[in-house]
Amino acid sequence: MVLDNLGGSLRNALRRIASATKVDKPLVDEAVREIQRALLQADVNVKLVMTLSNRIKERALDEKPPAGMNPREHVINIVYQELINLVGKSSDIALKKQTIMLVGLQGSGKTTTAAKLATFFQRKGLRSAVICADTFRAGAYDQLKALCEKQGVFFYGERGNPDASAVARNGLEAAKKYDVRIVDTAGRHALESDLIQEMKDIHDNRQCGPQASGDGCCSRPAGQRAGQGLQ
Repeated sequence: MVLDNLGGSLRNALRRIASATKVDKPLVDEAVREIQRALLQADVNVKLVMTLSNRIKERALDEKPPAGMNPREHVINIVYQELINLVGKSSDIALKKQTIMLVGLQGSGKTTTAAKLATFFQRKGLRSAVICADTFRAGAYDQLKALCEKQGVFFYGERGNPDASAVARNGLEAAKKYDVRIVDTAGRHALESDLIQEMKDIHDNRQCGPQASGDGCCSRPAGQRAGQGLQ
């Protein structure tokens, strides 16, 4: 996966800084370009990457190192701090049966994150399922279905059904025997009342039974397909 290369690419950028004889604008620019490439290849939103880049450049070139820290160490610390501001502090992910609902702004990478999370849990020995409840964005269904099939992850979606709450409810029922069920939802531009209500409805349905519409699509790993129904 692309994320497997992210840590290595970031370490290369930091090594470039650590081994430099002096910290100047060309060094900072080259290190930032390497960080940009690594983050963009990992599907981080372009606007977030550019904001991060500008913050690193501004601080690295304008801030004076604190007492006891040389310029190289100071720039590396700046990169670390800004990456933490971008992705948040690390936390342990519970390796247990659970239902995860992904919400956030449009373009923040929820769809690719859904597939990556499902793959992570499967590598840890938990059976994962992904449900496409993004009924708003054109292409969300096809994108998520393709990502799940590539990684051998169970996928549920209902092409053409505009009722995200119903899709989520049916998907959760179809995937009830899976250990981890991940629900991808439509991106929000802001606090739009209809989308906020949709988010609440999907959340409330996480334990509900089925109300099948009859046009759902389930895609499962090849080894699970033959001779198996939804249950």
